[in-house]
This record gives sequence, structure tokens and C-alpha cells, in this order.
Amino acid sequence: MNKWNETASRAAFNSAWEIPIQRRTLLRAFAVSAGWAALARFGLPPSVTAATRDDQLQVLSAKDAAVLREVMERMVRGGEPGLPPVKQTRAVETVDWALTFAPPELQRQARWLLRLFNWSPLWVLWKPAFFVNLNDQYQDACLQRWAESSRAWMAAGFQALKNLSVLGYYSQDEVWQAIHYRGPWVPRPRRVGWARGEEATP
Repeated sequence: MNKWNETASRAAFNSAWEIPIQRRTLLRAFAVSAGWAALARFGLPPSVTAATRDDQLQVLSAKDAAVLREVMERMVRGGEPGLPPVKQTRAVETVDWALTFAPPELQRQARWLLRLFNWSPLWVLWKPAFFVNLNDQYQDACLQRWAESSRAWMAAGFQALKNLSVLGYYSQDEVWQAIHYRGPWVPRPRRVGWARGEEATP
């Protein structure tokens, strides 16, 4: 075999392996985007109570919860003095509790998103630091990069983080008091297994 044929054969061999890899990568990206898009539409059960502590988290790890807490602080509070700090509420625990009613795959997507986001300053800001260790300015910059990204999976990830932050924080009684909201006029039904399709009980 001459040199040209050998080179052509090697190129054909490499391309035969390259196409499936690219296809798998593309499908994985679509799956991630779809999962995070689902998180962006995720809602809380009709009645929300979160009496758990960090060591009783059921879906998120303590590290995952710490990331979500920092994200919430920048997303929905942003240092506003009239609103209670996230750490003084049960907002993160509320999200964790709500996720117990989500399918296992969606729970995995939530954990994966939080862990990836915590690492993301390394490649969106070129800063060798985790998100939880950044100051407010850099945390805001990191969130903005995700929000304005042309990559569909990053945009979906940002919307998922925003949705979880809003759902968790603005469901807290302390926040309702701060914004002078007295809650819904019609009592919400107490529920057991709301997201599992079981009947809500009064």
C-alpha cells in the first residue's frame, strides 16, 4: 500500500469512529437540555412544609445544598436589605423536599446541574475557584455568562437554577412578611404524594 492509500485508509478509519462519538455527544447534549428545561418548569406541591435540616436532605447532598443556597442569594435576593438572607430560611430544604416527588432522572439532573455549575467559573470566568467561593461580583458575572450563553444547555441550566431559586425562596413565610404578602385567600390542600398522582387530602 502506498503512502497516499495508507493515509486515506487511516482517515476513513478515524472518521468511522468519529461520527458515532459526535452523535452520542449531541444526543447527550439534547438530553441534558431537555432535563434542565424540565427543571425550569418544575413546580412545588400545593402545600409546602420543610422541617428538615441539612443532615436530613433527601435528594441533594450538603455540598449541593450549599451551591443552591449561594445561587439563590444572588438570583432572588441580590443583597436586598429588606429581604431575609437565604440561610435564615428553609428555601433550600423546601426545594430538596419538593424534588423527592420528582422522577429519579430529574433528581439526578438537578444534582448534576448544581455540581457542574459550581465548577463552571473555571471555564466561564477562567478563575480557579468554585462558585461558592467567589465574591458577589464574580458570582453575578458567572450567572450572567450562563444566562447569556448561546449554548442551549447552559441557557436551560440557568433557567432551571432560576426556577428552583424562585420556587424555594418565595414560598417562605419570612419572605411573604417582608414583601407584605398574606398568602393565598383559598387554603391550599394538604397533600401526601402530590407529584406521584395520589389524591390530595383536605
